[in-house]
Amino acid sequence: MKVFICCFTLLLLFLFPPLFAMEGAGVAFKVSLSGKIYKRFSFLLEEDVRPRDDFREAGWFLSTGEINYRILPNLRAGAGYMSLVRYKASEEVRNRYYLYASGSHRFGAFKIALRERFQSTYKKGCLHPTNYLRSMLTLSYRIASSGFEPFVYIEPFNNTGYKGKMRADKIRYSTGCDYRMNPKNNLQLYYRYHTFNVYDPVNYRHAIGLTYSHRF
Repeated sequence: MKVFICCFTLLLLFLFPPLFAMEGAGVAFKVSLSGKIYKRFSFLLEEDVRPRDDFREAGWFLSTGEINYRILPNLRAGAGYMSLVRYKASEEVRNRYYLYASGSHRFGAFKIALRERFQSTYKKGCLHPTNYLRSMLTLSYRIASSGFEPFVYIEPFNNTGYKGKMRADKIRYSTGCDYRMNPKNNLQLYYRYHTFNVYDPVNYRHAIGLTYSHRF
């Protein structure tokens, strides 16, 4: 644990100065809580805070509640709701509903995972929602005799209602590392990059993030 904290601190010292200098750069902090409800049913609660690009105050709060079902050991499906609230901007409230299925397969130290997610986002004051199909492909590698598991993933955001055709409004690329502190607690540090085809007020082009996860 001490080794991870030292590495994380050094990484932040190297990443933050260049990040401050980048246009369209930001950070994200997330707390994730999960646990079993009954047999194969589980819940997930998350709070994601994204400061403004000047890092002086909060920008967005993303609050999530989810219920999921484990179909097979490596196959899961779920549904959830997310509230997206912009700090000091009541007109920017968004309500998001989503469904997803995810599966993974491990071969040796490597693991490949695929998640398909459909989401519908309603912005306050708008008549029609924005619907996306998000396909996320992840490749990770578990380092033997340690709690570290580096990963990389790609995730296109395909707009399902763009003039009757599907179009990738943005693509998310991310790389980082999970650190398993113990069976119930996990830390994740990542770098994320977006390519945008449309304006996106919530996500930055460049971002680094830190997520703490706890399972009851």
